[in-house]
Amino acid sequence: MNTRNHLIRVLAFSAVIVSNSAVSAQDSAERDLRAAVERYNRAFLGKDLVALKQLLAPDIILYEHSVRNIGLEDVWEHHLRPEVEAFQNLRGEFTDLRVWVSGELGLVTRQYSIQATMRERQIDARGNETMGWARRDGEWKVVHIHYSHPCPRPSSEPDKSAADNRHGFQSRD
Repeated sequence: MNTRNHLIRVLAFSAVIVSNSAVSAQDSAERDLRAAVERYNRAFLGKDLVALKQLLAPDIILYEHSVRNIGLEDVWEHHLRPEVEAFQNLRGEFTDLRVWVSGELGLVTRQYSIQATMRERQIDARGNETMGWARRDGEWKVVHIHYSHPCPRPSSEPDKSAADNRHGFQSRD
Protein backbone atom coordinates (compact mmCIF):
# COMPACT_ATOMS: atom_id res chain seq x y z
CA MET A 1 0.00 0.00 0.00
CA ASN A 2 2.84 2.38 0.81
CA THR A 3 4.44 1.77 -2.58
CA ARG A 4 1.14 2.30 -4.34
CA ASN A 5 0.49 5.61 -2.51
CA HIS A 6 4.05 6.72 -3.21
CA LEU A 7 3.63 5.89 -6.92
CA ILE A 8 0.34 7.81 -7.08
CA ARG A 9 2.01 10.84 -5.44
CA VAL A 10 4.95 10.70 -7.86
CA LEU A 11 2.62 10.46 -10.86
CA ALA A 12 0.45 13.33 -9.59
CA PHE A 13 3.53 15.47 -8.93
CA SER A 14 4.87 14.66 -12.42
CA ALA A 15 1.55 15.63 -13.98
CA VAL A 16 1.66 18.98 -12.16
CA ILE A 17 5.24 19.60 -13.30
CA VAL A 18 4.42 18.74 -16.94
CA SER A 19 1.28 20.91 -16.80
CA ASN A 20 3.21 23.84 -15.32
CA SER A 21 5.91 23.46 -17.96
CA ALA A 22 3.30 23.60 -20.73
CA VAL A 23 1.71 26.69 -19.18
CA SER A 24 5.14 28.28 -18.76
CA ALA A 25 6.02 27.55 -22.41
CA GLN A 26 2.66 29.00 -23.50
CA ASP A 27 3.27 32.13 -21.41
CA SER A 28 6.75 32.45 -22.91
CA ALA A 29 5.42 32.07 -26.46
CA GLU A 30 2.76 34.72 -25.80
CA ARG A 31 5.36 37.12 -24.37
CA ASP A 32 7.58 36.53 -27.42
CA LEU A 33 4.66 37.17 -29.79
CA ARG A 34 3.66 40.34 -27.94
CA ALA A 35 7.28 41.52 -28.27
CA ALA A 36 7.17 40.80 -32.03
CA VAL A 37 3.94 42.80 -32.33
CA GLU A 38 5.64 45.71 -30.54
CA ARG A 39 8.57 45.50 -32.99
CA TYR A 40 6.04 45.61 -35.84
CA ASN A 41 4.36 48.67 -34.30
CA ARG A 42 7.67 50.50 -33.87
CA ALA A 43 8.77 49.65 -37.41
CA PHE A 44 5.42 50.72 -38.90
CA LEU A 45 5.08 53.99 -36.98
CA GLY A 46 8.80 54.75 -37.33
CA LYS A 47 8.68 53.97 -41.06
CA ASP A 48 11.57 51.52 -40.59
CA LEU A 49 11.00 49.63 -43.83
CA VAL A 50 13.87 47.17 -43.32
CA ALA A 51 12.65 46.10 -39.87
CA LEU A 52 9.03 45.98 -41.04
CA LYS A 53 9.77 43.74 -44.01
CA GLN A 54 11.86 41.38 -41.85
CA LEU A 55 8.77 40.64 -39.76
CA LEU A 56 6.79 39.43 -42.79
CA ALA A 57 6.71 35.77 -43.87
CA PRO A 58 7.47 34.88 -47.51
CA ASP A 59 3.95 33.45 -47.88
CA ILE A 60 2.08 36.34 -46.24
CA ILE A 61 -1.46 37.15 -47.40
CA LEU A 62 -3.04 40.57 -46.82
CA TYR A 63 -6.75 41.34 -47.18
CA GLU A 64 -8.33 44.77 -47.04
CA HIS A 65 -11.91 44.80 -48.28
CA SER A 66 -11.68 43.67 -51.91
CA VAL A 67 -7.90 44.06 -52.08
CA ARG A 68 -5.94 40.80 -51.87
CA ASN A 69 -2.15 40.72 -51.82
CA ILE A 70 -0.59 37.27 -51.86
CA GLY A 71 3.08 36.59 -51.15
CA LEU A 72 5.78 38.83 -49.79
CA GLU A 73 6.58 40.58 -53.06
CA ASP A 74 2.94 41.46 -53.74
CA VAL A 75 2.21 42.53 -50.15
CA TRP A 76 5.40 44.54 -49.92
CA GLU A 77 5.60 46.15 -53.36
CA HIS A 78 1.89 46.80 -53.93
CA HIS A 79 0.60 47.58 -50.46
CA LEU A 80 2.72 48.04 -47.34
CA ARG A 81 5.90 49.68 -48.67
CA PRO A 82 4.19 52.30 -50.89
CA GLU A 83 1.64 53.07 -48.19
CA VAL A 84 4.16 53.46 -45.38
CA GLU A 85 6.50 55.48 -47.59
CA ALA A 86 3.66 57.84 -48.54
CA PHE A 87 2.69 58.59 -44.93
CA GLN A 88 4.01 61.91 -43.63
CA ASN A 89 3.75 63.00 -39.99
CA LEU A 90 2.54 59.51 -39.13
CA ARG A 91 0.97 58.96 -35.72
CA GLY A 92 -0.90 55.93 -34.57
CA GLU A 93 -2.29 53.98 -31.69
CA PHE A 94 -3.16 50.31 -31.30
CA THR A 95 -5.70 49.38 -28.64
CA ASP A 96 -7.77 46.43 -27.42
CA LEU A 97 -4.85 44.08 -28.12
CA ARG A 98 -5.78 40.41 -27.78
CA VAL A 99 -3.23 37.64 -28.28
CA TRP A 100 -3.81 33.89 -28.57
CA VAL A 101 -1.01 31.37 -29.03
CA SER A 102 -1.21 27.68 -29.78
CA GLY A 103 2.07 25.98 -30.49
CA GLU A 104 3.79 27.72 -33.37
CA LEU A 105 0.76 29.81 -34.38
CA GLY A 106 -0.52 33.07 -32.95
CA LEU A 107 -3.53 35.24 -33.56
CA VAL A 108 -3.57 38.95 -32.76
CA THR A 109 -6.62 41.20 -32.91
CA ARG A 110 -6.65 44.90 -32.17
CA GLN A 111 -8.08 48.24 -33.09
CA TYR A 112 -6.01 50.85 -34.86
CA SER A 113 -6.11 54.60 -35.21
CA ILE A 114 -3.72 56.22 -37.69
CA GLN A 115 -3.31 59.89 -38.51
CA ALA A 116 -1.00 61.13 -41.25
CA THR A 117 -0.72 63.17 -44.38
CA MET A 118 -0.76 61.17 -47.61
CA ARG A 119 -0.41 62.81 -51.02
CA GLU A 120 -1.18 66.20 -49.43
CA ARG A 121 -4.40 64.91 -47.81
CA GLN A 122 -5.06 64.54 -44.11
CA ILE A 123 -5.75 60.94 -43.13
CA ASP A 124 -7.66 59.76 -40.07
CA ALA A 125 -8.06 55.97 -40.35
CA ARG A 126 -9.66 53.81 -37.68
CA GLY A 127 -10.61 50.18 -37.77
CA ASN A 128 -9.91 46.61 -36.75
CA GLU A 129 -6.92 44.48 -37.60
CA THR A 130 -6.39 40.75 -37.38
CA MET A 131 -2.88 39.37 -37.75
CA GLY A 132 -1.89 35.73 -38.06
CA TRP A 133 1.63 34.96 -36.91
CA ALA A 134 3.72 31.79 -37.25
CA ARG A 135 6.94 30.97 -35.41
CA ARG A 136 9.51 29.99 -38.00
CA ASP A 137 13.08 29.13 -37.13
CA GLY A 138 12.42 30.50 -33.64
CA GLU A 139 11.13 33.90 -34.84
CA TRP A 140 7.56 35.15 -35.10
CA LYS A 141 6.60 36.21 -38.65
CA VAL A 142 3.37 37.75 -39.94
CA VAL A 143 1.59 35.28 -42.25
CA HIS A 144 -1.73 37.10 -42.58
CA ILE A 145 -3.12 40.60 -42.10
CA HIS A 146 -6.77 41.56 -42.45
CA TYR A 147 -7.89 45.15 -42.05
CA SER A 148 -11.51 46.13 -41.69
CA HIS A 149 -12.75 49.65 -41.29
CA PRO A 150 -15.96 51.55 -41.79
CA CYS A 151 -16.99 51.54 -45.43
CA PRO A 152 -17.84 54.89 -46.91
CA ARG A 153 -21.59 55.28 -47.37
CA PRO A 154 -22.71 56.00 -50.91
CA SER A 155 -23.71 59.61 -51.39
CA SER A 156 -26.29 60.96 -53.77
CA GLU A 157 -23.51 62.67 -55.74
CA PRO A 158 -20.45 60.88 -57.11
CA ASP A 159 -17.46 61.51 -54.88
CA LYS A 160 -14.15 61.76 -56.72
CA SER A 161 -12.30 60.95 -53.46
CA ALA A 162 -14.03 57.56 -53.13
CA ALA A 163 -11.46 55.94 -55.42
CA ASP A 164 -8.70 57.24 -53.14
CA ASN A 165 -10.51 55.93 -50.06
CA ARG A 166 -9.87 52.20 -50.48
CA HIS A 167 -7.96 52.12 -47.19
CA GLY A 168 -10.76 53.63 -45.13
CA PHE A 169 -8.93 56.90 -44.78
CA GLN A 170 -11.22 59.78 -44.03
CA SER A 171 -10.11 63.01 -45.58
CA ARG A 172 -10.18 66.07 -43.33
CA ASP A 173 -10.22 68.65 -46.15
